[in-house]
Amino acid sequence: MTTSRAAPGGWRSIAVGAAAVCLVPPALLGPSGTLLLSLSALLVVAVPLLRWPWGRVTGSAAAFAAMAVSLVTDVLYTGRPGLALLWMPFECAGLLVLTGRLVRHTRSRYLVPAGLLAVLTTLALPLRFTLRKPGAGADDVVVMVLVTLLPVVCAVGVGGYLRSADNRRRRAVLRARREQRLQLARVLHDSVAHEVTGMVLEVQAAQVSAHEPGESRALLSRLEEAGLRALDSMDRTLRTLHSPEESREDAAGEDPAQPSTRVHGVADLPELVGRFAESGAVKAELDLDDEVAGALPREIDEAVYLLVLEALTNVRRHAAAARDVRVTVERAGAELRVRVVNAGGGSSRPLLPLRKGGGTGLVGLEERYRSLGGALEAGPCDGGWRVAGTLPPAAPTASSGNR
Repeated sequence: MTTSRAAPGGWRSIAVGAAAVCLVPPALLGPSGTLLLSLSALLVVAVPLLRWPWGRVTGSAAAFAAMAVSLVTDVLYTGRPGLALLWMPFECAGLLVLTGRLVRHTRSRYLVPAGLLAVLTTLALPLRFTLRKPGAGADDVVVMVLVTLLPVVCAVGVGGYLRSADNRRRRAVLRARREQRLQLARVLHDSVAHEVTGMVLEVQAAQVSAHEPGESRALLSRLEEAGLRALDSMDRTLRTLHSPEESREDAAGEDPAQPSTRVHGVADLPELVGRFAESGAVKAELDLDDEVAGALPREIDEAVYLLVLEALTNVRRHAAAARDVRVTVERAGAELRVRVVNAGGGSSRPLLPLRKGGGTGLVGLEERYRSLGGALEAGPCDGGWRVAGTLPPAAPTASSGNR
C-alpha cells in the first residue's frame, strides 16, 4: 500500500481558498463598493492562515499591511452601511488573531506601537458601520467600541501570556545549555586532563633517566592506552553535542536520542588506582568496602569516582615528593565516606606548570557534593594532603536538587 503525505502548509492553502470562495462571490453580485469590503476581509483572514516568511516578507510586515488595508477601507467605503455587516465578523476575527500574534512575536522595542496599531485597527472596524448608520449618535459609537473592546483585551491577554511562556521556555533552554556546557567542561577536566597529566609525567620521567628497551616499550604502551582513553572521552563528549539527526547519520544502529555517555563509578576505582600506580613512582593502595560497589545511586556512584580521579590528578601535578597514596571508600553509619590521602609533602615547584584557567576541579566537586546533600574538604594532613568527602546513602532527585 502506498501512502502520500500532504505538503507542509497544504491545509493553509485550502483554508485560504475556502475563505476566498465564501467572501468574494457575494461581493461580485452586489454593488461595486462591496468588492473593497470583501477584499479587505479576505486579506485580514488570509494573513494569519498563511505561512511566513514568504520570500522577504515577514509575518509582521504582512500583518501591518493587512491592518493598513483595513484602515483604508474604513475611510474609503461609501456604500450602504448594512452591507458592511456581511464581512465584518470575518474581518474582526482576523484582526483579533493578528493582534494576539503581534503581541506575542513582535520585538520588545516595537511591541508598544505594534500593539497600539492592532488595537486601534480592531476598534475602528465597527465604526465602518456605526458612523454611516442613519441617525447614529455618539452613544452608538461608544457602545460599539465597548463591545469590541472585550475581545480585543482577550486577544492582547492571550498574546501576552504566550509571549511570557515563550520567554520562559527560552530562558529554560539557555539554562539547560549552560548546565550542559558546565557538565561537559567537568567531563573534560575529570577524564581528559587526568590522562594527559599522566602522559606528560611519564614523558618527563623518561627524559630524566634512561630506559631499557623493554621498559621503553612498556612506557610507549602506557602512553598509547592513556591517549586512547582520552580520545574516547572526547568522542563521547562530542557525541552528546550532536543533534538527533546528526547522531542518526554518524552512529548507525545507536539510539540517536541517547548518545553513548558511560558514567564511571565505584566499580572502576580498582582500575583507576592501578593505572595510577603503574604510571609513576608513587605507591597507591585502595581500601574499598565490598558492599559499596554496585549498591549506590548513579549520582553518588559518579561523585565518588570523580573525587578519587581529581585527587589522584592533583597528586600527580602538585605532590612530586609524595611517597604513597591511600584511597578509602567505606560506609560510616548512614554516610558514605571517601578519602584520598597522600603521605609526603608537595614540591616547591609543581611537576606541571600552572595553567591559566586551571584549579577549578575541587571547586566544582564541592558544588556537586553540596547539591547531593554531602560535603567535601581538602587540606594538609600529617605532612601530606587529604581530600575527603561525605555523601548520603541516596542522592536527591535532579528536579528537587534544582529547586
